[in-house]
Amino acid sequence: MSTAAVRVLKSGLRLPPLPTLRDIVKLYNLRAVKQLSQNFLMDERLTDKIVKQCGRIDSKDVVLEVGPGPGGITRSIIRREPKHIVVVEKDARFLPTLELLRECVAPLNIQMQIFVDDILTFNIENHLPDITQRLHLIGNLPFSISTRLLINWLEDVSLRRGAFRRHDTCMTLTFQKEVAERICAPFGHEQRCRLSVMSQIWTQPFLKFVIPGTAFVPKPEVDVGVVKLMPLKEPKTTLDFRLVEKVVRHIFNMRQKYCRRGFGTLFPPDQRESVTFELFKEADVEDTLRPFQLSVDECLRLATAYSNFIQKNPEVESYNFRAPKREAFEAKVS
Repeated sequence: MSTAAVRVLKSGLRLPPLPTLRDIVKLYNLRAVKQLSQNFLMDERLTDKIVKQCGRIDSKDVVLEVGPGPGGITRSIIRREPKHIVVVEKDARFLPTLELLRECVAPLNIQMQIFVDDILTFNIENHLPDITQRLHLIGNLPFSISTRLLINWLEDVSLRRGAFRRHDTCMTLTFQKEVAERICAPFGHEQRCRLSVMSQIWTQPFLKFVIPGTAFVPKPEVDVGVVKLMPLKEPKTTLDFRLVEKVVRHIFNMRQKYCRRGFGTLFPPDQRESVTFELFKEADVEDTLRPFQLSVDECLRLATAYSNFIQKNPEVESYNFRAPKREAFEAKVS
């Protein structure tokens, strides 16, 4: 038996005869649009490998794919035979290729829905109201939205809403290699940043493997990391997501300086030194550590100290150190 045949059998369902992805791209003249950060993955061995990172996909499961493009990863998902596939694609040029796949799977009792929509505003609860089936999120994300989308989804995890009304919804997503490494970076690692801490409060992220840029069409200037993020059954905090994100963002604004410097910008200059000293003492955190040396727990203790402070001093919450001095002052006294 040929290597190709073995791979198809192991990957699951054999699809009806279809044009290759390269033929489809040529047939429909589907050139990547730079403004949409489009890069097509043509190698089915790699698309199968990405889908494999989702783990077990049962016949009753639902898979939501972000940015399917010409449908490479979609084909690999179909071979795993989920009950229901939802694809969300912003670029309507790919509609004919996705409709072709939908026609092919209709006789196989696989429901496939296609939405021409922006995933950043796509309402998952409206389109997938049933939470009795497990949901998998997967996508070769456009670089331009990957970080923003992940932050949005982490907030959804914290609120148990959207795709995360069940605790077992996992994300298998692509990022620029450097971003993928940051998401998974442990404390003390030079790549550790705001995204590392936020991801690790609500999920357990794993960098599964790296795809060389040469595997994509057109070739991006960077390699790509495939990251799986598994929501924690018990998140590491019950604090409001946006409050935590605000504190962590300020801490990492000055990542090469002592962590007290960034944290201090949460407060007006006349209070900054004394309040920062007191809150680090309350949180039992060493204020001369660099931000990347802080553990998740230390960041959360600082967020708790800040939360306690603004409950007693609510006028400080609206302070913005980046605003012009007059605006910052008005926010302070309003």
